[in-house]
Amino acid sequence: NPETDPDVEALPRGGFRCRLCQVSAANRPSLVEHLRGKKHRRLRSLRAERRAQEQRSLFVSGFARGTSGTELAEYFGAFGEVAAVVMDKEKGAYAIVELRDAAGRERALAEPQHGLSGHRLRVRPREEKVFAYGPPGRGPRREPLGPGRLEQALCQASDVDSQMSQLVGLLELSEDERRVRHLLVTLFQEVFTEFFPGCAVVPFGSSVNGFDTRGCDLDLLLDLELTKSLQASTRDAPGAGSGSGAEDSILSDIDLAATPAPEVLELVATVLRRCVPGVRRVRAVPTARRPVVKFCHKQSGLAGDISIDNRLALLNTRFLQLCAEADERVRPLVYAVRLWAKQQGLAGNPSGGGPLLNNYALTLLVLFFLQTRSPPVLPTVARLCDLAGDEDRAVVAGWDCSFPRDVALLEPSTNTESPCECRAGGPEGVPESRHCPHRSLPQACCWLSSS
Repeated sequence: NPETDPDVEALPRGGFRCRLCQVSAANRPSLVEHLRGKKHRRLRSLRAERRAQEQRSLFVSGFARGTSGTELAEYFGAFGEVAAVVMDKEKGAYAIVELRDAAGRERALAEPQHGLSGHRLRVRPREEKVFAYGPPGRGPRREPLGPGRLEQALCQASDVDSQMSQLVGLLELSEDERRVRHLLVTLFQEVFTEFFPGCAVVPFGSSVNGFDTRGCDLDLLLDLELTKSLQASTRDAPGAGSGSGAEDSILSDIDLAATPAPEVLELVATVLRRCVPGVRRVRAVPTARRPVVKFCHKQSGLAGDISIDNRLALLNTRFLQLCAEADERVRPLVYAVRLWAKQQGLAGNPSGGGPLLNNYALTLLVLFFLQTRSPPVLPTVARLCDLAGDEDRAVVAGWDCSFPRDVALLEPSTNTESPCECRAGGPEGVPESRHCPHRSLPQACCWLSSS
């Protein structure tokens, strides 16, 4: 049944989207035709093959610099026939060893200790990654979005509502950009797990909060709480700690719970410099208001930050995600206000000083505006707190962050206003002088002007 296919997503305005192939189908017959097509069947087969490879593969580190793939293949050949060895060419810090069958991998994982040329090897199952389709070098590259191109694109829309919706598509991250960020987070997770067993690399901020824009930074939290717990359990019960993975870490002799935050940041910076392919310009900034490690990824051009204690930002991100999903009018209005503020010199850096308002502040102002409509478009903070279940309640740094994590728990808004009730040519009674210079769209009768 196409509607129950896990690769198929029903779109809010009708039609379907195939997550695997990243294509849309206008109706059920078109969807069925796509699912039976060669491209979809080929990608399903490729995904199954990749998953089978992952289930036969090992993530290996700890070997001496200069160790060859042939040496690793000979060592792991004792557990089963080795199909391939993929080395980290840039840093020489780890390798992926693929065996011919999963039984060989299980035999290698069952071995309590591995050693090669006097070095103790760290051998773990390879992490299973979400399959993301993207033919190399063939992804659509979007042209720079200058004011002229933006104006041209928006003036082709039939009304202001359409303009605002189109603005979102013009400014938000493309599917390719989202995929690159996801793959980079997966890479970071795979490498950092070697040094901090049990850690989690969690993206937050503009990349994932529902209000992303092209070129926005990649903000990451390195969550070390489980790593600290594993270390504590190993210290408290040395016999019981065996097999937990905490004692089998490159940094097992460092007590993270007792190490000052600046020193932990320096460790994170060192791991980035030495072990993550493509990462450059790494710099720990322990004196910032929110201490971070800054980095740039060469291949994608992405700049980003890694923090180790920023749980409030995670909850802020989830709150914005909730608001973005609660009503389809929220995102277009936020993008429109932010663009307007930038053009009016209210955001950005118009006078050489700091920005008057950043995108986060503008987004919160719009959300507050929508909460205070009559009736409200978005639930008020008090109402969100009332709707929060026991599992949703949280207080971080003295801030009550209680709100439902599931958008389905919110009552639908009874507000039927549109961001703009007008249509091309202007509503009755609106003077011609209040239309835009192109005389195709009115300027003065949308939410922005009425607020």
